[in-house]
Amino acid sequence: MALTLFLLGCILVLAHTAETILGFGCTLIALALGVYLLPLETLVPMLVILGLLQSIWLVARWYRHIDWRTLLLQILPLAVVGMVIGISSRGVADESTLKMVLGAFIIVISLAELAMIFIKRAPAGQLRWYYRIPLLTGGGIFHGLFATGGPPIVYYASRQFQKQEDFRATLSTLWLFLNVGLIIGFILGGQMDLNKLGMAAMVLPGMILGIIIGSLIRVKELWFKILTYILLFFAGLFLLVQL
Repeated sequence: MALTLFLLGCILVLAHTAETILGFGCTLIALALGVYLLPLETLVPMLVILGLLQSIWLVARWYRHIDWRTLLLQILPLAVVGMVIGISSRGVADESTLKMVLGAFIIVISLAELAMIFIKRAPAGQLRWYYRIPLLTGGGIFHGLFATGGPPIVYYASRQFQKQEDFRATLSTLWLFLNVGLIIGFILGGQMDLNKLGMAAMVLPGMILGIIIGSLIRVKELWFKILTYILLFFAGLFLLVQL
């Protein structure tokens, strides 16, 4: 178990470095690699706890850049509704089909956005308002189901916010709210116990080191967009591989 937790800690360094730079990705990366070390029922609650801790740090650091109007009026209400639907559907949803649909959608969208960036040499503009409901509600549903369903929300935010500080700060605040809800759900469902809390504490240094490394890395706006869509592409690929 000691070797397993050490390897998971190394994975968390990579995952939380990406989260610190981009404002998302730690759970996606850690779940994609950590699933080979621990069962999902143990791993997911641990990652949600660590994600919550990092969100608190990121919000405290970037709170001046939070777009409260967009978060509270556009993103959060639909994401919460979707997450409640996702949590309620855990026992009846066809997870393989949902993962395939989400994975394919994310791969196509991320490749299209990357092509647009390199062809036009500039990121695309904001999405029209009628894309908001399916993207944000769908992202909430997948977050409630898998705790990693943020890609549709990330895609929406990547088009909504042109500055990486606004993108990072607003998304980190959203993850903070949603992960609090997930943890409450884990507690009520009996999926959170002292053993998982203890294991999370043991790999906490990996998260801290990832935050430190990520804080030292600076990325230009265009490359920030490119890295965002690359990570989304691999997120979609991960969902298809897990079928």
